[in-house]
Amino acid sequence: MLGEEPERDLSQPSEAEVMAALQRILDSEAFAGVERPSRFLRHVVEGVLRGQQPALKESLLGVDVFRRIASWDPRTDPIVRQEAARLRKRLARYYQNESPNVRIELPVGTYVPVFRKVASQTAFPGESAGLDEASRSVPRALGPAPAPAATPRASRWLIPVAAIVVFVVGAASILTRPHASVSPLSIVVLPFTNLGADHSKDYFADGLTDEITGLLARNPSLRVLARTSAFAFKGKAADVREVGRQLNVTHVLEGSVEWSGEQARISAHLERVSDGSHVWSAMYDRRGGDWLAVQSELAEAVAGALRVNPVTQASRHVPNAEAHELYLRAAFDLQNQVVDSYRRAEDALRQALSIDPQYANAWYQMGVLKFNLSGVGMRRRTPDEVAEAKSLCRRALELDPDLADVHAQLAYILMVSEWDWPGAEQELGLASRNGPRAYAEAIRALWLAYHGRFPEADEHMAIARVLDPVGSQTMIYQGAIRHWEGRYAEAISYWQQLLDRNPNQLNPRLMLNYAYIESGQAKLALAQVEPLASKRPMYRILDVMALAHLGRREEATGLLLRLESDDEPSPGMFRQWLALGWAALGDHEQTVKWLAKSADLPEFQALNLAVNPSFAAMRTDPAFQALVHRIGL
Repeated sequence: MLGEEPERDLSQPSEAEVMAALQRILDSEAFAGVERPSRFLRHVVEGVLRGQQPALKESLLGVDVFRRIASWDPRTDPIVRQEAARLRKRLARYYQNESPNVRIELPVGTYVPVFRKVASQTAFPGESAGLDEASRSVPRALGPAPAPAATPRASRWLIPVAAIVVFVVGAASILTRPHASVSPLSIVVLPFTNLGADHSKDYFADGLTDEITGLLARNPSLRVLARTSAFAFKGKAADVREVGRQLNVTHVLEGSVEWSGEQARISAHLERVSDGSHVWSAMYDRRGGDWLAVQSELAEAVAGALRVNPVTQASRHVPNAEAHELYLRAAFDLQNQVVDSYRRAEDALRQALSIDPQYANAWYQMGVLKFNLSGVGMRRRTPDEVAEAKSLCRRALELDPDLADVHAQLAYILMVSEWDWPGAEQELGLASRNGPRAYAEAIRALWLAYHGRFPEADEHMAIARVLDPVGSQTMIYQGAIRHWEGRYAEAISYWQQLLDRNPNQLNPRLMLNYAYIESGQAKLALAQVEPLASKRPMYRILDVMALAHLGRREEATGLLLRLESDDEPSPGMFRQWLALGWAALGDHEQTVKWLAKSADLPEFQALNLAVNPSFAAMRTDPAFQALVHRIGL
């Protein structure tokens, strides 16, 4: 809501204090190495902090926490009551040896915890805003999962659904490297507005926004939100305080571009979120060819207004002005997910590179284009396209090894197209060496999730969500990970948020109905498949899964056989989807057959087979285990 928040009752612990108390409990000897009570406690505490007390009842906890199917009967399977009793005993054991300032208790007869202060509010030595020293470091690297007894648990509080609560107080302590200076300053650069009637100039306003964002992001004294979250506000007249509330930033930079022939007047103003006050503004009149200079001047001025260190040049190479103009046009066209715009972008990038072959970012954008062109054209990616995309990214890194997003993109290519897990791990390490970036953290979370290392994946996804809180791709990855964890209610929430912003997105709607099916709401999914299937017939796989879950096996089998189309499904039908259909019918042999075909292509969907709950019943099957081993999981 806009305006001031109501005064908080200081006799009650704050959300940050509760989360800090929860972390100390999970780090304690009483809870170390025991996954189920830790997960249970964390779930109910976060539920209260999110205002979801009605969801903390036995029937829902059994599904959300203990992975029971939606139709389970608590009267015959009292797991929630049993685990609650064990949790209360474990908490009692913890409080026998500890005297914290904030206590978390689970009263008998309820699953809603209570929080109360019992001592001074003064922070413990070495703490800041309820966060311990271990929480101030970047989460541990990838590689083999450590043994439970040796696994540090000091970062377990980094849960995406509670990330905003914690990061409101201490985001900077997580987003900086150990021993780096910590600043509470954060900023989002909202999309600059093209004030002219000539929309062919829109590319320049968007490009200017991106360039200034990139320059500011190089400053370790600032937390700069990712482009994808900033552009969620494009074309919207949002109040600066509302923007700050949604994105959890202290400052907002807005601007506009007005053209007169080849001359542009660039206006920018910086506002403080807390009170909406004006901090700084400037106006620049420039002619073509001077764009690189003005964006550097603007970023330097913003840093000065915030009283942080000057922004350094973003690249080792200053691109040619004409090449830079072509690059901005290509970057703009790449945002439109249609083949024609990709072709225009490819032409522009080829021209830019012929003029300036040392332009690292242009090589990178060409690599992104080659890798994504197949998806835009609704066809399968070819091995040649993968090889070319990888080569183009490596060329960019030869010219500028510090491009974090290029390392992250290369990691993604190595992971999903070649199953080169060590190579992807190495690139992710390089992507984060100068501090966390949203895209790199999201890819790191995927790497960990594919290997079933969900607590660590949650840590990195929490950082990605802080840097990119409303970015569509980040939310898609988050929803997928929640689905693989079996936390369907949260996955559904992420898919619904995406659809609320853009009801025409097909992928979130597909995943939303998939989550409905797996969470025991097959009837709901079945009623919503028809509009999807009318646009893409391959989405009929949802019909198969829903019918199977409803016990209508004959209908499900007949439809699935038709979708197979004599062993050669349509190009848009992923083989892994057919495996999901057979898994829903309980046919392990057919499931493995189609998963193997999926891996042969390879399809990136095959990578989740080790963690996807749809395949849980067959994880001990030797043929299935061999396939997991083949992929390197």
